[in-house]
This record gives sequence, C-alpha cells and structure tokens, in this order.
Amino acid sequence: MASGLELWQVLALAMAGAAAGFINVVAGGGSLLTMPLMIFLGLSPNAANGSARVAILVQNLAAVLRYRRAGKLELSLIKRLLPPLLVGASAGAWAATVIDPAGFRALLGWIMLGCAALVVFDPSRLMGREAASTRRPASAARLWPTLLVIGFYGGMIQAGVGYLILSGLTLVLGLELLEANVMKVVLVFAYTPIALLFFLSEGLVDATAAISLAAGQALGGWLGASAALKRGAGLIRAMLAMVIVVSGIKLLWF
Repeated sequence: MASGLELWQVLALAMAGAAAGFINVVAGGGSLLTMPLMIFLGLSPNAANGSARVAILVQNLAAVLRYRRAGKLELSLIKRLLPPLLVGASAGAWAATVIDPAGFRALLGWIMLGCAALVVFDPSRLMGREAASTRRPASAARLWPTLLVIGFYGGMIQAGVGYLILSGLTLVLGLELLEANVMKVVLVFAYTPIALLFFLSEGLVDATAAISLAAGQALGGWLGASAALKRGAGLIRAMLAMVIVVSGIKLLWF
C-alpha cells in the first residue's frame, strides 16, 4: 500500500518521527504524535496504526543496540517477560485489523485524552517512589496477567503503551524505574514484528508513511537511549500534553 504523500508531508513525518522516537525511548507517548499526524494527512486510522509499527520497530532496534552496547540488557528477565507479552500482542494485533475504522478512531481519541492526563501528572514520579524498595521476583500469577494485558494493548493500539509498560513493570512487578525503562524498549521491540505481520497481511501499512517515519524514529531512538533519563522532561510533557489534547478532540468531534 502506497499513498500519494507530497514532499513536505514526507519531511513532516520524518521530523515528527525523530521527535517521537526520542520521546518514546526517554519516557513514552511518541506515537500519540505520529498516529494523529498520519490520520490528518489522509491515512485511515487502521492504516496509521499499521504504518506506525515499521517506525516503532526501527526506533526500538536502534535503542536496543544502544542499551546492549552499554551492557543494560538483562537476558534472564527478558526471557521471563516475553511469553505472555507475545501471546497478548498477537491477540491485540488481530483485534486491531478487524475493528471498524470509525470505532478505532473514537477509541484512539479517548485513549489520547486519557494519556494527556498521564503526561501532565507524570506517573513516573509515583513509580519511582513505589519501586524504590528491593525488587522481589514476580510470581507467575502476577506476571502473566500483567504482560497479557500490556501485550494486548500494545498489539492493538500501541499509542501510549510506554506508560502502561512502566506502570506494570514498576507498580505490579516491582522493577526499578530505570530498569523498567530499558525493558520497555526491549518488550516493544519484541512484539512489534508480530503485530506488523497482522497489519501487512491486511494491507494496512502505507509504505511511504512508514519509511518516512522510520527514518526519523531511528535517529530519535538512538538519541533518546543515549540521553540522560528525564532530561528536559518537563518541557516535553507540556508540549506533548497540548498536542495530545488537540489531536484527541479533533479525532472525536471533527
């Protein structure tokens, strides 16, 4: 699937992708910028959802390589988290390909408005305090439901999944915030190829939009992983919240 995007639209997607890639890796919520932009440029909500996955995959590959180079990947933990996550993501991606575009547009609008509140109030502060205690290994009774829900949401929606992952890994599974942020990048990278296959099989990936975003988000992902965690987070939250509110209102009522 290829659209007739003009040059300025391609450049806009690449620049938005760079910003989104940085925000996604440092905190989360970058897809809440890129998905509405694609919709406003003429893609259907479902095609925007699918096309964003290519950029997410490239962005997180760059970040994972950066974290691996810094020795931040804990393979034993990754192996424990992946099975329920991948099952949930597969179910969520399938659901996303069959949902009515109008229904998905409304769902995305409400989710964006909800995520705006999370951006403003910065839940990572609470997560940081709650996760300060010594980490205890999560039992399967907590791990599987938590990762199934996270995977389903990520496979179906993607936008705002970073906040859900950070909440689940810190508040439910007891990881420290910095470790959870690294795991967030790894987990999204792991389930994205599965979700992407579902969207590709339904013709819901716009090649031009996907490649434009991917170019920007690869750069943003690398820079985000290299930057100090939370540097400039206050300004990012304020700007992101404003864009999310405007985009959510437009999706719902215009």
